[in-house]
Amino acid sequence: MAVESASADLKQVLYEKELLSSALNVLEDGIHVVDSQGRTFFYSKALEKIERYRSNSVLGKHISEAYHLDDETSILLKVLKQGKPIKNHHAVYMTKEKEKVNIITNTYPIRSGKKVIGAVSVNSNITAKKRLVETISQLQKQIKQTKHNRTQYEFDDIIGTSSTMQNTKELAKRAATSMSPVLIQGETGTGKELFAQSIHNYSLRSKGPFVAVNCAAIPATLLESALFGTEKGAFTGAEDKTGLFEEAHQGTLFLDEISSMDLALQAKLLRVVETKKIRRLGGNKEISVNPRIISALNIDPQKAIASGRIRHDLFYRLAVVNLIIPPLRERGTDIPLLAKHFIDSTNRIINKSAADFTKEVYDLFYDYHWPGNVRELEHAVEHAVNVVDESEPLIKTAHLPPHLKHKYIPSEGGGEGEGGPKPFTGNNLESYLLGVERSIILQTLRENRGNISKAARTLGYSRQRLQHRIKRLNIEL
Repeated sequence: MAVESASADLKQVLYEKELLSSALNVLEDGIHVVDSQGRTFFYSKALEKIERYRSNSVLGKHISEAYHLDDETSILLKVLKQGKPIKNHHAVYMTKEKEKVNIITNTYPIRSGKKVIGAVSVNSNITAKKRLVETISQLQKQIKQTKHNRTQYEFDDIIGTSSTMQNTKELAKRAATSMSPVLIQGETGTGKELFAQSIHNYSLRSKGPFVAVNCAAIPATLLESALFGTEKGAFTGAEDKTGLFEEAHQGTLFLDEISSMDLALQAKLLRVVETKKIRRLGGNKEISVNPRIISALNIDPQKAIASGRIRHDLFYRLAVVNLIIPPLRERGTDIPLLAKHFIDSTNRIINKSAADFTKEVYDLFYDYHWPGNVRELEHAVEHAVNVVDESEPLIKTAHLPPHLKHKYIPSEGGGEGEGGPKPFTGNNLESYLLGVERSIILQTLRENRGNISKAARTLGYSRQRLQHRIKRLNIEL
């Protein structure tokens, strides 16, 4: 009779245990229970998904064995030791699949009378929620900035630790403190408007409006009315309308791609810059305006003057301060910072969790010429983050846009891709050899994390000789 009773009791206990386990496994929060010795007693299905562990690799094991944690770093062990709950503990860690996880943990001691016989943690995965909050916060920040003075960027948003970029930012900050016209020169995609907005926000006119116009995007017949405004009756359908010069009064007017402006309109612009007065199309009175002029060119200004694309007198009037933005190929050390920034921003926008690129991708990035500069890099990163699968820890060359992938990935036959040294085809051997040497030194510096002494030993150079070659080859550290 006693045996039957014990058997019935055992069945009841097993039933209740299965019922409890099933109930806990239904919950979206991850549940982790340890006994008084710190060994895992229960590990829920939801926690498996969060931490990317299998329960059989954790159950029965001590926390220190399964997680390589101790009494100071494990919340469960700390609660066991202190006998006090720890609530709303925020933790960020990487799973073994290199996936970044944000969790909020509430951990409680389990008591039998006054004795602590275990501990339980309830883990809420807030990764997706945090991304959503960050996205909303970023959008709100942009909306707030746009409402404030129509800008989004400040100098702190300009990413780059290379000496060329740091020097450019310092010159731009000095220019911002005066009211002199600034001409920004830089290739497509280098961030000319980003600098223009930053100069405005660093200046005494930061509370005034920032008004931007791309002179190449508006037909010549419409650009004049856009700049100076119109009076009713100036032409069929014309209404009284303020122009961009009036809108930018006491603020900044940014004229992008100024060389695309018609020469006749350039003459009118020169007069406005000198007199600070405009006359609307169809109007007969002059209106005083006082915007600061920042203009931009994506070509060499001397070539633009020589080819008749820009008036020399206008150029010298606009280029009181001439700011040259370095192309991306001349600031290669900034590429990892920019790439990681674009990964993070794309993750927030499309709600993904891509971590980083492989070494092969970065090698490709360092070797590529980047004709589209930072904007091209941003688009390449956005493409890669969109196509990479969530299960892959790192972004590979296969995830890059076709124009990069096809240009640099070796063919299946095993031949070297275009990213490697190209065959000598010209008649300037010295220039070719300098290019090869520069590539080898750059690669060696990257492999040694910029440590000149270690790189010198790898190359068989003295430290002094390597420093001389770095300076001679214009390599940025």
